Amino acid sequence: MKVAYITDSAKKEQELLRSLLDEGVEVCFIPYDKRDEAVEHADEFDAVIGARIPREFWEKAVNCTYMIIPFTGIPPQDMEVLPDFPHVTILNSHFNAQYVAEHAWALLLASAKLICPIHDKMREGDWSPRYEHRGGWSLAGKTLLLIGYGAIGKALAKMGKAFEMVVKAVKRTTGGAAELDFVGTRKDLPSLLPEADFIILSLPGTEGTRCFLGTEEFKLMKDGVHIVNVGRGNVIDEDAFYEGLKSGKVGGAGIDTWWVYPRSVEARSDTFPSKHPLAQFDNVVFSPHRASHAIGRETERMKDMARIVNSIAEGKPLNVVDLEEGY
Repeated sequence: MKVAYITDSAKKEQELLRSLLDEGVEVCFIPYDKRDEAVEHADEFDAVIGARIPREFWEKAVNCTYMIIPFTGIPPQDMEVLPDFPHVTILNSHFNAQYVAEHAWALLLASAKLICPIHDKMREGDWSPRYEHRGGWSLAGKTLLLIGYGAIGKALAKMGKAFEMVVKAVKRTTGGAAELDFVGTRKDLPSLLPEADFIILSLPGTEGTRCFLGTEEFKLMKDGVHIVNVGRGNVIDEDAFYEGLKSGKVGGAGIDTWWVYPRSVEARSDTFPSKHPLAQFDNVVFSPHRASHAIGRETERMKDMARIVNSIAEGKPLNVVDLEEGY
């Protein structure tokens, strides 16, 4: 079995992957700036690891029946191309689920405890928050609603329980979550949203999840609700979120995934993440889509790539993605 891996990973990480692969599995590393080589030799590969693979590759890759995306979700470019190649099975990696869950929890705590605005004042020598009556929220006994209950959601549920919260979740199907106080589907949102003190979203970005929380959903929420998003930006309606902040319906937020992203290297230092002026709200914690940026993550990614590639070689592929659903 021959695998192409389009990546700029370090040599030590490449060697780690090679050392973990089953006998008979060969991996060829191709840097991003030389990915044309992958197209040139596409007919030699049985599987490819990467994302945003050009159509030209698949047109030539007659023997390539597996695509491993080395993170969670399917990029829009691949969603556009892959339906034309139904013989390709797509697999995802969830190696970063714990990292993302930890980051989400940090955003939740920072929002609930007013860490950022108080930090900014203390940096200027201003102790006034000590003497004000603007208190932070306690988590114990509060209701946490997890929207999305995959690998990230399950890690978050453990954290919620450790903080003595009531933990409920919404997922695609019912059942299989005895550790929760309640698990339901989207149809249960009207009864769950009014009860939630904290909401964390970890949904993938698909047509089915677009504006999962829209104007009507915000109307149902408890006043002062805290919202954290580590899924995709468009699962929350941008206008409804802004109106919620203005009205006080949203008491705090921690956002890692956004509606607007830099379109060039130059724009990375000068791009606001929303069409609305969210920076005016000191109860919003900003994070530039870096929830998975943890020390050692590339080592863990390679371990998971080896696990997935070996599963293919053994005829039992893991983490198969439903292309129609988008996850």
